[in-house]
Amino acid sequence: RNGAKIRAAIAIDPRGRLDLARRAMTHASSQPVIRMPMQRLICVELLAWLVSGAVAVGAVSALGHGGGSLMGAGATLAGLVAGLLVVAMTPEREAFRWAMVQVGASSVRMLVTLGIGFGLYKSLEPGKIGLWAPLLLTSLAVLAAEVMVFLPVLRGAGTGAGTGGSVTEASV
Repeated sequence: RNGAKIRAAIAIDPRGRLDLARRAMTHASSQPVIRMPMQRLICVELLAWLVSGAVAVGAVSALGHGGGSLMGAGATLAGLVAGLLVVAMTPEREAFRWAMVQVGASSVRMLVTLGIGFGLYKSLEPGKIGLWAPLLLTSLAVLAAEVMVFLPVLRGAGTGAGTGGSVTEASV
């Protein structure tokens, strides 16, 4: 039984030679090729940003630190758009490669958000809590929303069930 698996794993070209390189390449592309569900990702992230931003700005304003709270939430929105652009510009790819895209998109989002937040803080000098609390709370909510969309899609592609992502067979 194991011998049959070993023979099946070895490709033999028409001249009778082993073609291990071709076998390795086709094995790497045996994962399904998927597209991220961009509409769902955009809607869930914007909803998370809107709800968390409203809560954060309201809480900070109620505590008397409202100066700059809208700027903090706005900086997160700019980062959110930058992260979505990274995902949107990424073509279809194997399911296991989307994890790196997700990490890259999250990194871009946080770098843009923190860069704008720091620039606003240094140039306009709003209150610390008023700027940074909404910025960090909305960033955390957007990250959670992003993971809520990415994980089911990747898990579904790994099992072949495709839960929301568009799954197509990889070309061999």
